[in-house]
Amino acid sequence: MKILVAYFSQTGNTEQIAKAILEEISGSNDADLSKIEGVDASSLDGYDLIFVGTAIHAGGLAAPAKDFLAALPNEPKYSLAGFVTHASDVYSKENYEKAIAGIGDICSEKKINYLGCFDCRGRLAPAIQPMVQKARKMSDDEWAKLMEDTDKHPNADDELKAKEFAKEVLSKI
Repeated sequence: MKILVAYFSQTGNTEQIAKAILEEISGSNDADLSKIEGVDASSLDGYDLIFVGTAIHAGGLAAPAKDFLAALPNEPKYSLAGFVTHASDVYSKENYEKAIAGIGDICSEKKINYLGCFDCRGRLAPAIQPMVQKARKMSDDEWAKLMEDTDKHPNADDELKAKEFAKEVLSKI
């Protein structure tokens, strides 16, 4: 089977999960890994399965991932599975659940066989931490404690769960 793992990552969280998925699927499949920015969404006909990964930004899919999914053709021959990373400790659960549902919605609109989505926590980009801390009205001590736990993800357990998800997706094809 020919599989593509395409991802968008700014902090390395999503890239880490993409590499775990690739490690799981590449043993018995012809698998490629690529950043979304390097993939032409209209020329994926040679693939049987596409894994698309992204971070959640402000309750939605990161813009490059959203653009990539929007550019996919209608009714392609390949199936699609998603994976996302998010700072769930910092944002509400509804934020990332809405984004995850968005992947399924796009697949439904385009009549793409959607095989589900994996999600895990990830580090919050340092550049936006002051803005989020201020919006959450948290003291420096409260924020430091929150970031201490958030910064531990994704971890080896998250990678293992991503590999289990990849196996589950392969079993559906």
